[in-house]
Amino acid sequence: MERILSQDEINALFSTMSSGNPGLLQNSPDQNAVIGNVVKYDFCKSDRISKDLIRSLHMLHSHFSRSLSASLSNYLRNASEVTLSTIEQVTYGEFLKRVQDPTLYCAISFQPMRGTAALEISPSLCLPMIDLLLGGPGSPPSENRPLTEIESNILEGVVGLLLRDLKEAWRSVIELDPKVEGVETKPTMLQLFPAGEAVVAVEFDVKMAQNQGRLQLCLPSVMLKMNRARFDQHGRPCRSDSDGKTLRVSRDLIRGTSVPLTAEIHEQNLLVEDLLSISVGDIIRLDRRLGDPVFLCVGGIPKFRGRIVVRRGKKAFEIVDKFDS
Repeated sequence: MERILSQDEINALFSTMSSGNPGLLQNSPDQNAVIGNVVKYDFCKSDRISKDLIRSLHMLHSHFSRSLSASLSNYLRNASEVTLSTIEQVTYGEFLKRVQDPTLYCAISFQPMRGTAALEISPSLCLPMIDLLLGGPGSPPSENRPLTEIESNILEGVVGLLLRDLKEAWRSVIELDPKVEGVETKPTMLQLFPAGEAVVAVEFDVKMAQNQGRLQLCLPSVMLKMNRARFDQHGRPCRSDSDGKTLRVSRDLIRGTSVPLTAEIHEQNLLVEDLLSISVGDIIRLDRRLGDPVFLCVGGIPKFRGRIVVRRGKKAFEIVDKFDS
């Protein structure tokens, strides 16, 4: 038999629901099922790149940092050290928060890859570099100020140096032709990507002339994912050269190389005391007969036995047999 609620009971029920008391809903199985299936989702993760790709980028840019250390030292005529700091995936808006303002901010095309990268050199590095290039000691900047047009032009050589070493580091993955598409001192003036687009931030620490600063490279995740197959092949062991093509090419490349040849008498010992007392005109007695063979050395390594002879009025070396060390 169905129970009919009184008016007082109906009023009490509505009063309880309006007061926010969840007691009547705690035992609802449907409510618990809905709450249990709700999962937080970050839509920026849809463009996440794999850990293997991050590992390949780390190897690639570690080589780049070592090469750039030597190049900057030669170009600036001052000891410079570049080390890879971090590689992580963030949004472009988060990357811009890390970039100083003002700074040297460049848009770089990565042809033939479809995409544009960003390169940032912090002011704590730009001004000392200019000072070194103009013959100064590379003193640290007294204030963080925007670069003038002349100063930006002076740093074109440094940016070109970076792109050259970057091209060489990426050669194992793809033949890049990086070019500067735009230069600004305010990063927001270059609208490269939407703020929410996923990018890979590569950060380097640079030390030179008692100065320390940061060099940053921003790579779009979409560009890296489109070339994932190239990175998958990067780091794999080379396939065997069954037809010997690599060997033939290597031989052709070294055929024109010159090597030093010397005729030497080996296995002869001399006391240091006797060596110090040698003077012009002294005769050193050798424990060998006149007809014993001497060694023909290639690059300082004995390869053949033979004897020194005269052919057509010139000294020559006649090979008797091959020397097996």
